[in-house]
Amino acid sequence: MGIIAFVVFSVFYTPDIRNFKQAKAYPKIFPDYSNIVLPPNIAPVNFEIKEPGDRFFIKLYSKNSVGITLYLKVPIVQISIKSWRKLLNENRGDSIKMDIYAHQDGSWIKYKSIVDFVSKDKIDPFVFYRDIPPTNSNWDQMAMHQRNLESFDESEVLNNSKTGHNCMNCHTFWKNDPNRMLFHMRGEHSGTVFYDNGKLTKINLKTSKMLSAGAYCCWHPNGKLVAFATNQIHQNYYLTGYEKKIKEVYDSASDIVIYDVEKNTILSFPELASGNRENLPFWSPDGKFLYYTCAKQYKADAPNEAVLYSLMRISFDVNKNLMGKPETIISSDQTKKSISFPTISPDGRYMLFCMADFGYFPVNNKASDLYLMDMRTNQYSKPEINSEESESYISWSSNSSWFVFSSRRIDGMTSKPFICHIDSAGHISKPFILPQKAPDFYKINHRNFSRPELIMSKFDLNFGDLNEVINSKAIQAKDNSESHSDTISYGIENKK
Repeated sequence: MGIIAFVVFSVFYTPDIRNFKQAKAYPKIFPDYSNIVLPPNIAPVNFEIKEPGDRFFIKLYSKNSVGITLYLKVPIVQISIKSWRKLLNENRGDSIKMDIYAHQDGSWIKYKSIVDFVSKDKIDPFVFYRDIPPTNSNWDQMAMHQRNLESFDESEVLNNSKTGHNCMNCHTFWKNDPNRMLFHMRGEHSGTVFYDNGKLTKINLKTSKMLSAGAYCCWHPNGKLVAFATNQIHQNYYLTGYEKKIKEVYDSASDIVIYDVEKNTILSFPELASGNRENLPFWSPDGKFLYYTCAKQYKADAPNEAVLYSLMRISFDVNKNLMGKPETIISSDQTKKSISFPTISPDGRYMLFCMADFGYFPVNNKASDLYLMDMRTNQYSKPEINSEESESYISWSSNSSWFVFSSRRIDGMTSKPFICHIDSAGHISKPFILPQKAPDFYKINHRNFSRPELIMSKFDLNFGDLNEVINSKAIQAKDNSESHSDTISYGIENKK
């Protein structure tokens, strides 16, 4: 953690700034919290003033509030949580202003006022993420953390130093509910850990008919089924001569299965084991459709840069466990690009997804951008929230008014969580980074916030609770493929 101490002369004393000189520019601050939409329950947006000066005066106010004043000797702005909450609560659905004065060469300079808007819509108060290092040489040093967005409180749920330094991944919550979730354990403690209102179970999802254990996944809205991708995963490392990334993850084969949580049974479908590469499943909020991505069958002599994924969907009868006919929603033949991580808002109104020049693993691909699709028309567009760096994993708030996504725009190397508001018309606000207590946090922290997931309350477990199930033998999932005329083995036979 960096230096967070600062000198406040007085929050009640106002220096004589009447003879200030008006600057024509907005003040430079880091992180950039200007012209954004704020949740009314977000922690203070602490920042560093990037303008010269030996003293600074900051005033946050609105037409409804006297506001907050700070008189500082150093350009490190940390706002009282109590005062900040009061300011936001008094201005829900309205704007707040920030005036920054810098004392330079014996004179006060006043910069143009920063104006932010406080939404009436709250954001889910916790974000759950995997903390991993930026280099692959230290991949075995990871942990799962949760952060309270309404304060700066953060806790570690599980550190793999206690589980043999194995890989832990794909934590996934049912409807943003911390009382029902799952995550994968790889290596010595392999299995998928399910948590359901206090009950912990570890399942081996790999059956003889599957390519691998379940990987990328999504809960069905009924909470009884989970769609899993099953993949033959490979990695390429580019040390020189490839500008866009240092690592590429790709599949030589992939299919999708459905796991019945109550019956501990794997359901496989020929429609999702076609010989092509079906991947990254996501259910529609009504549970009637499964969206996923699909690329053509793997060819060893084809360059991986030519692999393009289309966006697909297939209807599903939850009462009969029957799939319909696959439909192409966005074809890679038309876009000449590749789609990954389709994610639908809980109200079913919009879909966000990543699209890049190739492949399905966007985190290392600078060309990856976010796109927004109107679910009523299937029309999509590229919103003005992207950067020159990779944009990747997306998670919606339970009220469909906010989403958090991963971006490498800060340093080009590590993924950090950025927050946006979206209204009913599809207008998306300027992204802002998750606020931290120390304004220089993101200058010093060089770890990845991987797979940020918004949840409605604290995930009330720690390693002591998880230890027993992690060290237990995984319960074997049963295969139910005999109920189908074809099985996922069709995919295996055609992909070896």
